[in-house]
Amino acid sequence: MSDENNTGGGGIARLVGMLGWLAVIGGLALVGYGLYIMFTGEEQNLAAIQMLSSGALTTAFGLIAVLNATMARAMVDTANNTARLLAAGGAGAVAKTAAAAAADDLPDFSATKSETAVTSDTDDLPAEPSMEDGDEPGFPDAADTPPDLPSFEPAPTAPAIPPATIVPDTSDPRLWPLAVDEFDLDGHLAMTLEDGSIAVETPEGWCRLPNMDDARNWLAQRG
Repeated sequence: MSDENNTGGGGIARLVGMLGWLAVIGGLALVGYGLYIMFTGEEQNLAAIQMLSSGALTTAFGLIAVLNATMARAMVDTANNTARLLAAGGAGAVAKTAAAAAADDLPDFSATKSETAVTSDTDDLPAEPSMEDGDEPGFPDAADTPPDLPSFEPAPTAPAIPPATIVPDTSDPRLWPLAVDEFDLDGHLAMTLEDGSIAVETPEGWCRLPNMDDARNWLAQRG
């Protein structure tokens, strides 16, 4: 790929980055030398502090230069990629424009094709049947096609399901739960038990049913 779409500045960013790394290395060397002077000399503390300060500043400036160079290189690469994309898009637009111009130069055969299609469709249609006196076009003879009448047979009715026979509990009432309420149920003494069941007094004795509806239905079945 050619360098026509490359943005200048990449070489400068690399040079600044190299100088920044050199400054970092030099600053670290100054810091190391200052530490050596501080721990080995007894009367040279001022020189050691100056050396440490100079090394720290040099290292900081070098790191800043390296960071700026890295950001500059990233921006340059982004600009180069954008330029390449724009160049590729421009070439594609030129190709599309040329193709559209070539398509406009071609003769238009749409009208001829539509007329040919209409003629062929007309030729494929079946011939209209001859109409005799008294016949209407498009309607079949009523005598030849009897009407299709729906069936009016009544739907079969489902047999009625007899109600289930209710069998009460006629065990020993002393084993039943305790009664919590007493009332009259269709002329019979009845009690509501703790579990919600209903105890009904009959001439044969006490009978226990699961709920109020079953008790009423059972008394109705007894007559």
